[in-house]
Amino acid sequence: MEINIDLQKKFGAKLAYIRKSKKLSQMQLADMVNMNFNYIGQIERGEANVTINTIKNIADALNIEVFELFKFSF
Repeated sequence: MEINIDLQKKFGAKLAYIRKSKKLSQMQLADMVNMNFNYIGQIERGEANVTINTIKNIADALNIEVFELFKFSF
């Protein structure tokens, strides 16, 4: 279970890093993927366990490949 939480936190931190590098707010990204901005915040804080489809939608909105969200050295 602890490994999953660590993965969620790393994923969320990477998402926040990429989103900010593209100068997008959580609300802007949420609008792009048709989600509530609170959910984006939960993902970025490692509080939400996202689905593969959600990950793909986020990657598409950020114009990146899915694997970029899992490159944790940044």
